[in-house]
Amino acid sequence: MSLKGSLQRLYVEWSAKGDSYEELVQRLRKNESTTHARLLNATEAAWNRERASHVIGIERWGAQRLRTLLGEPLVMDEYDGYAPSTDLSMAELAAEFKSTRAATLALVNELERKGISLAKIAKHNELGDLSLGGWLAYISSHTARETLAVAQRRQNKTSQTTET
Repeated sequence: MSLKGSLQRLYVEWSAKGDSYEELVQRLRKNESTTHARLLNATEAAWNRERASHVIGIERWGAQRLRTLLGEPLVMDEYDGYAPSTDLSMAELAAEFKSTRAATLALVNELERKGISLAKIAKHNELGDLSLGGWLAYISSHTARETLAVAQRRQNKTSQTTET
């Protein structure tokens, strides 16, 4: 595991420490509304579509890893196969994000209903073993980080347009 991966794992585990399912779900829901707005308001630039596709792919991939906690086999793959096409519009990608997050929340609900401990471990390619709570914090923080760049990209684009 890289130094960056080790530090990121420590951060997400620390940020989830002591949180309940309810608190982690609230974090995901708050992140969902912010992210959805960022995607809807982003310009139709290839860079923005790539970021949106990446975020959705990572979340779908992460959900697949969390399904191992329900007994599904571990497949050591990458996120790319889970990402939607970058040919989709930002509005279509925003809708894909909403449905992806709804599926993630349904999975979290199932994990809680089945009594899966937030301390239970699932493998991440770069970060190593992450607790369920750490995974949920990772999904939320990754989405926030990556879509902040989309929003900044839009602001920079808008600033450049108004200055000329």
